[in-house]
Amino acid sequence: MDRITGLEGVWINRLIEFVFHRQRDDGAFAASPSLPSTVADTFYALTILKKIDVLYPDQHIFQSINRKKIAAFIWAHESIRNSLPLRIRFFLYAISRLVAGEHASYRDLCDDLDAGGMLNYENYYYLSRLSRDVWKRFRVTELCLDDCTCKDVYYYLLCSAKKDTGLADEIGSWLQRCQNYDGGFGFFPGTTSYIEYCDYSLSALSLVNRQPLHPQQARQYILACRTGAGGFSRSTGAAPFLEASCHAVHSLLCLRDV
Repeated sequence: MDRITGLEGVWINRLIEFVFHRQRDDGAFAASPSLPSTVADTFYALTILKKIDVLYPDQHIFQSINRKKIAAFIWAHESIRNSLPLRIRFFLYAISRLVAGEHASYRDLCDDLDAGGMLNYENYYYLSRLSRDVWKRFRVTELCLDDCTCKDVYYYLLCSAKKDTGLADEIGSWLQRCQNYDGGFGFFPGTTSYIEYCDYSLSALSLVNRQPLHPQQARQYILACRTGAGGFSRSTGAAPFLEASCHAVHSLLCLRDV
């Protein structure tokens, strides 16, 4: 069993097979083998493979990635970039960084965006990664734990330089209350557990140097979302997807030191 992820070697191999089974002829990845590739699924697939590649460098996972095809896939979206959501625009940028590192040539200056607007924390984070100059012209509302989700809290913390203020204790306690009896996390306290909310909550807890109240139960919930296909589902008994699998791997990495 891998001491970091809690996954046996056979499950690591099944996860790798699950990811590559969704690779299409254009080098990108799809939600299922019968569907066309998408930007989001390609981002999730490459993120999973990159994390496994870092954990197991001897397996040379990224040697199976056709970088030229991925680059062509990215640039094929150039003509429609301005019509895409910020999330997808960020994914295109992140994909280029995943396959080319600091030598990535793909850029998105976001100079088409109207300055001075109000963004949610997720888009505020994406914009900060794409164009710091444009990012400075936008605003976000103050965080209110009575009117947000763990996803909002996670992106707030990524955007905030004030992670060590008194608010960290309040945020940490609120996130801990998002954990349910099944070990998973809901999008705010008292809601149903899903794998993505485990990821957002555990990631946010790590950003404020807090731990979940029940780390072993959290790990058990995540591992219970494994499927026979090798990937992970949003919740136990559901179908596996690349997005859910990406959240699962990242959640397990968040638990490696607790």
